[in-house]
Amino acid sequence: MSFKNCFWLLVAILVAFALRVYRLDAQSLWNDEGTSIALASLNLDAIINGAARDIHPPLYYYLLSNWLSVIGNSEFAARFLSVIAGVLLAAITLRIAQKLFDEEVGIIAAFLAAFSPLLIYYSQETRMYIWMALWSAVAALALFRISDFRFRISDFPISTRSARPPVSNAHRAIAWLVFVLATIAALYTHYFAVTLVLVENLAFGFWVWLAWQKRSSVVASRLSFTPFRAGVNSAQQSQSEIRNPKSEIVLWLIGQLVIGLAFLPWFLFAGNQLTAWPAISEPFDLPTLLWRGLNIFSVGITLDGALAAILAAAFAFLFLVGVLPRRRDDQERWAIALLLIWTLAPILFMFVVSLSRPAYNPKFLLLALPPFLILVSRGVSQLKTTHYALRTTHYALGILILVFTLFSLSNLYHNPRYARDDYRALLATINITARATDAILIDAPGQADVVRYYNRRALALYPLPRMRPPDAAATRADVDQVLSRGGNVYAIYWATEQSDPQKIIETKLAESAFPAREEWFGNVQLAVYGNAGTTRGELKTIQLRVGEEIILQDYRNDAARANAGDVLTLTLNWRADATPAARYKVFVHLLEANDRIVAQRDAEPVSNLRPTTTWRAGETIADNYGLLIEPGIAPGEYRIEIGMYRADSGERLTMRARDGSLIGDHFVLGAMRIE
Repeated sequence: MSFKNCFWLLVAILVAFALRVYRLDAQSLWNDEGTSIALASLNLDAIINGAARDIHPPLYYYLLSNWLSVIGNSEFAARFLSVIAGVLLAAITLRIAQKLFDEEVGIIAAFLAAFSPLLIYYSQETRMYIWMALWSAVAALALFRISDFRFRISDFPISTRSARPPVSNAHRAIAWLVFVLATIAALYTHYFAVTLVLVENLAFGFWVWLAWQKRSSVVASRLSFTPFRAGVNSAQQSQSEIRNPKSEIVLWLIGQLVIGLAFLPWFLFAGNQLTAWPAISEPFDLPTLLWRGLNIFSVGITLDGALAAILAAAFAFLFLVGVLPRRRDDQERWAIALLLIWTLAPILFMFVVSLSRPAYNPKFLLLALPPFLILVSRGVSQLKTTHYALRTTHYALGILILVFTLFSLSNLYHNPRYARDDYRALLATINITARATDAILIDAPGQADVVRYYNRRALALYPLPRMRPPDAAATRADVDQVLSRGGNVYAIYWATEQSDPQKIIETKLAESAFPAREEWFGNVQLAVYGNAGTTRGELKTIQLRVGEEIILQDYRNDAARANAGDVLTLTLNWRADATPAARYKVFVHLLEANDRIVAQRDAEPVSNLRPTTTWRAGETIADNYGLLIEPGIAPGEYRIEIGMYRADSGERLTMRARDGSLIGDHFVLGAMRIE
């Protein structure tokens, strides 16, 4: 490479590293990252068995295990292994582009890879997806080296292009070894790497077709254009210089056999997991998938709306320009065809698989991003070197891409909307407020690893339900067992539609415990439940009319004293004179002497599970509420008040006593002393 391009290569690599290490541990580990660290902490046999149950091959977990044993298992250390893969991928993307086209295309591709929001996102995650992309790129680079396409599928010897000398047999043997090992590594990193094998075989088939065409036509061409060498007929000279593709085909089949045999033991051991895995996305058609692929390749998953559409359109334009050949050149045809196959085959494979079981996930397509960026880079280079009027276009598009990419990166680093699920903040909340007798219940057992990672106080942990699909009776009994411990319950809800679609756990806790708090941390919900103790007061009859259709018959609350960390429990028994026409929410407030709210609970009845519009005339609804006494609340006298308001407008309902006298829009149940 020229000195100038070596300088820009160094800049691209430094930028790639800086963008991937920046705020590396600013976000919490999420569920799957916790699984990665937990599996990596086991021995090799346990990693193999755990990876089989986690529906991922074991290679990444084994690499991570060795990495963490040296570096430690902090968030920064665990994610740094992916940073390494991300930076190497940017460098290899440059090398592929340089080998197929020229140094300029390679430098542009390196910068696009360095700034790629999607590559940065998965280079900051303790998962295997960026490693799948890296192994795929290494295999592709080795494939080019093996075939030495530029030399043996070239134009006539009188071509003005300089021909490189052929690759030596020793170098070809090393390239074969790297190709086979990288392909096996990709397969043992993620199952979707099977598309890499598909790409390799389609690309090789296209090369064989080109080679046979060239071999059949080059002899006649050289008879016309090539002079005799001393004692050698031109036809004989051509036959000796153009290698017979049959030998390449034999070597290729041997390589594919080695790859297949190497992966077969794992497929026989764990392949049945693939058939049992459910759909992971909604159904979609091919145009939708192509548009989604274009969007994520252009702006990643941290930008949407008009900005994302504009940038995707710019990338699409450059991609199409990059696909256009500049001259009749077999090597160029091969390079463009290979990159097109590498880009589109994984997307089409995902579409075919999704016809029976929808399986769209952006991270699976990560291995197709490098060839896309290389063709976009070629499009930029094409604009620069074609018509004079277009020479400045590539500057404008470059600025557009950079500015919009910075918007996407800003969202990635700083916008909570695009942040990973915040288990760190969730568990910090639990660690601050929970007591040693309290317990954590998680409704998707897969969360257990990341919860244990942040569970600094080692509170008792209960992953429920114990089976899929959950058995209703057994699961309710398990919840009763958790409640029998006597402490508060911190429930963590995630992916409930898969683990507990009937909401057996949530319903049982709403009926038998006292919901005190709900808070979202990304897509994860923390719900705090008080446990009924022996200090509850007597049932008090009140017959309070709320609005026109509802009567509060009676209530039961705690005794008159509580401590920080307790959950005050309250049961309200409602009766419907008629089915309410609107949905109402109940508010329960704990007030200081100056009417400042220090604790509250607002929810539709039965922890949002029984909206008032579902009540039947004459039905009685037992409705439990809890108020969490946060640490730091000053000791003293407090009041408990309740009321109802419309869920759509917030308008409070009037409350009347049994004799019809107006009370107001709230009712004070009594006093409570916090000690």
